[in-house]
Amino acid sequence: MQFLKKNYEKIILGVVVLAALGLVASLPFLVSSEKQKLADQEQIVIKPNLTPLQPLEMTKEDEFIQRAHDSIAINLDAPHKIFNPVRWQLKNNAPYWNPAGREIDKLEVTKISPLYEIYSLTSVSASEGLPTHYGIGITHQAAARVNERNNPKTTYVAMNQTTNNFTIVAAEGTDVESASVTLELSDTGKRVTITKAKPYERPEGYMADLVYRPDNKPFPNRRKTDTSPICFANECYKIVDITEREVVLLQLSNQKTWTKEYNPTNSIGSVSP
Repeated sequence: MQFLKKNYEKIILGVVVLAALGLVASLPFLVSSEKQKLADQEQIVIKPNLTPLQPLEMTKEDEFIQRAHDSIAINLDAPHKIFNPVRWQLKNNAPYWNPAGREIDKLEVTKISPLYEIYSLTSVSASEGLPTHYGIGITHQAAARVNERNNPKTTYVAMNQTTNNFTIVAAEGTDVESASVTLELSDTGKRVTITKAKPYERPEGYMADLVYRPDNKPFPNRRKTDTSPICFANECYKIVDITEREVVLLQLSNQKTWTKEYNPTNSIGSVSP
């Protein structure tokens, strides 16, 4: 007992030191245990064991999206009556429908033909000491004047010279029969190669054949540049435009515009006069 009284401080200090050593010795095990707990928690949070969702039913939505992609064309032409009212008149105290003024419905487009702009090689002029000049003929089949439709207008051009909507960028040969010339068109930038036997053609307009069936009256080879109108059933019309698929006419009596479509599969040809 006397020993304890004299050395109790040392005993307490020894106990504290032993406890501290034991705690220090157990730290690696505590740290390892905590790391394992954290790793287990990460696996639970990051890689949860989830049940896959069932595919959504999107049939109605897909149909709606498909309908949104489909274009809708509004046709306010005949037979709709919003801008094409039926003309009713009174005869013998009774109303009747007067179809007068709708004779245009019986006009048919039987044929539409393209009219070409043609670039052709007409001559080659090669002289010693001088640049070679190439005769380039341009034909406009859609020209308003008849004498310009089949007669090419020839321009004599040297290499890299620009005129009349083209530039000569390459050429081979000095004999017109075997020479070839490459043109760059100014309006499109397209390059085309022409020879005397192989000109370059591109559509620049259209020509149409029409017929009015009730009178068996044909209107062949009509152009939008024609000055003479198309007359039938006491009405006259001027062609204001022709495209690959339709003819646009202006009714001279009331300035109303009519569009006649051309369907090659349904065309039965022009009527002979």
